[in-house]
Amino acid sequence: MYDCSRSEVIIEEKNGDPKELSFISPLRTGVREIDSATAFFYPFEETLTGASSTAVIFLHGLGDRNFNHYKYYAQGLNEAGFSVIFPVLPYFYHRRSAEKPHGNTFLSGSSDVIEKKFEHAVTDVRCLIDFCKKKGFQRIHCMGISFGGMIACLSMAQDPRIDRGIFVVTGGNFEHITWNSIATKVFRVRYEEDGSCSPERCRSLHTDFSASIMKLRNPADLESFPSCFRYDPSFFAGLINRDRVMMFTAKMDPFIPRRSSDDLWARLGKPKRIFLPAGHITSHLFFKRKILSKSILFFQNP
Repeated sequence: MYDCSRSEVIIEEKNGDPKELSFISPLRTGVREIDSATAFFYPFEETLTGASSTAVIFLHGLGDRNFNHYKYYAQGLNEAGFSVIFPVLPYFYHRRSAEKPHGNTFLSGSSDVIEKKFEHAVTDVRCLIDFCKKKGFQRIHCMGISFGGMIACLSMAQDPRIDRGIFVVTGGNFEHITWNSIATKVFRVRYEEDGSCSPERCRSLHTDFSASIMKLRNPADLESFPSCFRYDPSFFAGLINRDRVMMFTAKMDPFIPRRSSDDLWARLGKPKRIFLPAGHITSHLFFKRKILSKSILFFQNP
């Protein structure tokens, strides 16, 4: 898992403002819309020839209709001197099956199915890291909001070429998220209908969560763990250096429960964390300038 070959991936670059990157994801689903990966590319031309050139991969949150509001961060980072790549992750926006154009398809299906979707997103991010390296960027950072923060965390754990990561209003430990977040009601309804899980069963499974984390050494070990562990940011947090991470936590977040954010923060080794006196969505509405300015400073530090 997370080791799909990317050797034959060809990323095409199309001029525009921003530029557009496109490629066929190496982790195929057989659905053209999903497999056709795209990303917005905001190059900061002056840095491309310098030894300190830096790229930031920015990852969006859940949604299926509009992500223009997330471009605030991509454009702000670009204006601060970073080249920025803003990918459209699989199963979102135009990367959706024409047969299922609406609804949160990323979170649909069993944990085995969802696991493959997380792997698909991480694989696409790693393709873009390959692109950055070929472009000659000396440093590559990753920043993600909400669901994007989870993908950023997983990508950072899998790929040591990411120098620094910023995880905004996100968390880990799916026991807390599944049974306490308003965003995962679809999980609870499905579990109730098919009897595949319950709060009691999940709690029993997660009694071994911490012990399982201690046994994780490399991706080859993953097959021996439950599928819902294999895409949990908290499960991989110990593979990341705490000094390379910063988190933003919303104090009143109905989507990412506080226990979930605290769990990821603690398992990351308690890195720098900034609290926002807001909810999940209002964090962006009221504190986007603060999130951006603090992120720029963190990425600028050597």
